[in-house]
Amino acid sequence: MGKYFALQAALAFAISNVLIRRGLATSNAITGSFISISLSAAISWILVSFFIPLSSFLTHAVWYFVVGGIFAPGAARILVYMGIDRIGVSRSVPVVNAAPMIASILAVFFLGETWTFQNFIGTSLVILGVVIISRTQTEQRRWDKRDLIYPLMAAMAFAIASNLRKFGLLVENIPLMASAANGTSAFLFAALVLRVQGGRRVFKLSGSSFCWFFAAGLASTAGMLANFYALSFGRLVIVEPLVSTNPVFTVLLAAIFLRDVEAVTPRVVVGTLCTVMGTALVVMV
Repeated sequence: MGKYFALQAALAFAISNVLIRRGLATSNAITGSFISISLSAAISWILVSFFIPLSSFLTHAVWYFVVGGIFAPGAARILVYMGIDRIGVSRSVPVVNAAPMIASILAVFFLGETWTFQNFIGTSLVILGVVIISRTQTEQRRWDKRDLIYPLMAAMAFAIASNLRKFGLLVENIPLMASAANGTSAFLFAALVLRVQGGRRVFKLSGSSFCWFFAAGLASTAGMLANFYALSFGRLVIVEPLVSTNPVFTVLLAAIFLRDVEAVTPRVVVGTLCTVMGTALVVMV
């Protein structure tokens, strides 16, 4: 069951990434992340009102999800969207996919994982994938390699959040409660970032971008819920590599639906596959 939810999350996140890229054509990353995160929080609370009692939140485990939500989707989703906006879907998303590798390193200290030769090979493949992607040149847009910092920081935020979520679910295994708490703190963080960045002055939303962001938010919400249920049923070292296959889905979808704004070259595909395979090797031990 955990594997099924993990693959479902991977597909949902890939769909969200492609929809966001469309919305960013007439908007910006801060607006897109705020719309998406707000929608995720709202849907989670609607589901809570129907399926679980509010007393489920009266546990110290809720703080793991609250703090985790600040890291991801709060900071992480903003960084992902900034990466997509600056360097494109097919470059940004595979780099973000290094998150399970970082999460496994953290798990060595917090979950008692063992660092093996397989981890070393996996790490090398992930690094190789990032290098290949960073050396990619496309015909349709120019980009600054320094902007890779955004997806790399997103990967770190996702890794920290995944460990916090697993800790919380070990204490209180209620995925819907976890998703609502996680989404609420992410929404508050996104609102704070929006205000600090200029509020209405930087909030750029057209009818077209709202439709794309709304659809992306629905897909992202489905992915987040599936991710929590996957962690609820399965071990982190099994769930994370399956969720990390989302760049494969993203590249395939981008090649089909973003041909006018994205160029998916053979080098991008090779970099994506190296990153995915390396991440899988690191966490599947």
